[in-house]
Amino acid sequence: MVMRATLCHVINNNRLLLKKATRGISKGKWNGPGGKFEKGETPEQCAIRETLEETGITMHRPFFHGKLYFFMDGKRRLSIEGFLFSTKSFSGKIKPSEEGPVKWFDIGKLPKNCMWDDDQYWLNLMLSGRRFDAYIYYDKSNKKVIEYRIRLLKG
Repeated sequence: MVMRATLCHVINNNRLLLKKATRGISKGKWNGPGGKFEKGETPEQCAIRETLEETGITMHRPFFHGKLYFFMDGKRRLSIEGFLFSTKSFSGKIKPSEEGPVKWFDIGKLPKNCMWDDDQYWLNLMLSGRRFDAYIYYDKSNKKVIEYRIRLLKG
């Protein structure tokens, strides 16, 4: 069964808010907040809720970039359908949660060696406000991307 989830990025000037996951498939990695849908939630509602729960930040006017399709474990079968959002409009103060610590990083000094391998292929598109869908194929260990495709969208 395909998992549906959100991935959210809060941008403040030239900084990106990341969370270091303490559990799950992202354990030990710095990543944007996000997670699985609750029953009846829209992608935007899920993005706002997950960001608040994991960072203490309330997103305002989240921008929908597109979808990230993840094919994990070296398989050609879709594992995760991710809805990618970002915002530069937010309120609140960052605070850690049971999901992990949160920290602002200068965009030019992101902890790339401790982030998902696929970020290198689409993160700059997201930071520049582009809309796109990305198809990401991971190896059996889920450590390295073995294939990817990005389709730019209008708008």
